[in-house]
Amino acid sequence: MSAPETASFGVGGAAQALADAFGLGRAVAFERIARGAMGAVWRLETRAGVFAAKEAFWTPPDEQRVRLEIAFRAACGVRSPEPLTTPAGAYVADGWRLYEWVDGTVPGDESLGWLAEQAATMHKVAWTEGPLEPQDFYCRVHVDWPALAEREPAVAPAVPRLVELTELVNAAPVDNLIWCHRDLAPSNVLIGADGPCLVDWDNVGPMSATQELSFLLINHLTDEHAVRRIVAAYRSAGGPGLITEPEGFAAGLAIMLNYLHVQVNDSLDPELAAEHREFARSQIVQQIRSVPAPGVLERAAAQAARL
Repeated sequence: MSAPETASFGVGGAAQALADAFGLGRAVAFERIARGAMGAVWRLETRAGVFAAKEAFWTPPDEQRVRLEIAFRAACGVRSPEPLTTPAGAYVADGWRLYEWVDGTVPGDESLGWLAEQAATMHKVAWTEGPLEPQDFYCRVHVDWPALAEREPAVAPAVPRLVELTELVNAAPVDNLIWCHRDLAPSNVLIGADGPCLVDWDNVGPMSATQELSFLLINHLTDEHAVRRIVAAYRSAGGPGLITEPEGFAAGLAIMLNYLHVQVNDSLDPELAAEHREFARSQIVQQIRSVPAPGVLERAAAQAARL
């Protein structure tokens, strides 16, 4: 999620329909508190209490897949906000999902060790009761970077490195798949009165333990202290993933490069609402800056292998 962004739409229409769908009585307040690339989180207050409402921008959640997500989360035992159901027992109503509200703050990098421990916990479960077909977004890159740079000049200086990293990603093996969270980041942690909890399980699906470890590391490769903290916590918690060479970061790189590609396309799409184009535009420069320079992968892999 990006930094909190508020937008109040009153308590009519959508708010009351959502409250009615989940059997929560009269809506009192409805306010958007954060948005990301895929959706937004709203604070819904009703006579029954306060709840977190999740809005999907592009593809509505699938009820059956949500049930697999919840089964996976329960099997892992990682603390997270409880999802609500409608009176009929559905987790999705008109494309929306509701959760218990957690009063808390989003931490910074101080949560990396905790996230690594949760990754290890999930990986040791080795949950395989859902589909295990790999999804390209997490392991392959199909982008013509020179052509993209012609449409978005900000990409041009990074093209040689983007091409090189794409080749590394597409040559890496994709195997030993289990279900993973697939979005482990400090922005998906809430620190409440009872301690940290992990949110945004919407992206759960197949990935190897090593691939998810690489995703957790990918934005911290130049910070030796952060790499040490993540890998040491993961090892201490019994995590099975192992990175010993640059190819071990392939999944983290695939997600980084594919996300950049999507944001460039969205920023240039005249059919998207201005809000979505502007959000995408805000992501591009930072994503390009995050692309690892030559030598970074080798040094980080060597450090991770020693821990």
